[in-house]
Amino acid sequence: MKTLVSTLLFLLFYSCYGQTVYELNKTELEHCHTCKPKDKNPNPNPEWVETDLTRFKEMVNPIVDLKPTVTDYLTVYPSLLTGKGNASSKTIELLDELKLVSHDFYGGYTSFNLKILTYKDLIIYSRLDTEVEENVFENIYIKEITIPLTCSGANMEYYKLYNQNLSEYQKKYPNFTLEIDNDKYNTDALNAYYNLNQVEWNMGTYHVDDDFVHFANTFFKTLLENKEYEIIKKLIFGINPVSRIYAFSALQRVKKDDYEIDNETKKQMEIVKKSGLKFKSGTLSCWIGKFDYDYYDFSIESKEN
Repeated sequence: MKTLVSTLLFLLFYSCYGQTVYELNKTELEHCHTCKPKDKNPNPNPEWVETDLTRFKEMVNPIVDLKPTVTDYLTVYPSLLTGKGNASSKTIELLDELKLVSHDFYGGYTSFNLKILTYKDLIIYSRLDTEVEENVFENIYIKEITIPLTCSGANMEYYKLYNQNLSEYQKKYPNFTLEIDNDKYNTDALNAYYNLNQVEWNMGTYHVDDDFVHFANTFFKTLLENKEYEIIKKLIFGINPVSRIYAFSALQRVKKDDYEIDNETKKQMEIVKKSGLKFKSGTLSCWIGKFDYDYYDFSIESKEN
């Protein structure tokens, strides 16, 4: 959510003051305390620099003109699904026909990561981020970047939500959402929703990080205490399989308080309980080989206690 707001402000600032993309990116970097490079490099390796500049020119800048389909992305990222060459790729098969692809491609000083959420060949959103290494990024690379970037943790990123593809997906799964009305909910509810309704940093091929379990417990505790039941209902239809487990358990608890759950949500609860929130972890592919992993399988009963 922070990314979307930042991008909108970015474009508004551009339209009002006519700044170049370079000037906008420079300003964003200057005000980003978490990703502004601290280390200085007075003599960068020219070969490493050239490798990175080639990556920016051939694989970063072109993303803005790509059609939101896996097929079109493969024209610029040929190793997107295979991880062949100086790259790696991980695909997680989520619920309801969604897949999350995480693709790393490497340069000299900088590594790049592209994440796409897909439904069949359609891309619902893409997120491309680049490491900000030393002052080489600030002094050299940023001048060659032609897409607007926003600060995201220690990286700079380009994020795009493809509303037409999202709408196409919602024809089959109408309760699926990635955004909610900010004016309708308080800050705690919004933080809970946007942190729990995503998978990029909390789900891996190997396991679910303990940190996610910790803050999921914290967020759901707050939602229950504040009786933010509408948020919980949204999360049981959400993108994160583990959040669905917590949402199921939370709704089971509020039933005891005589909260009336609508029939559509009851059906989803039965689906969640029946499937056990089992989903495919997918494959991890890179230049050294390809590996298959088993299903995730979490016990709903253990989360209810």
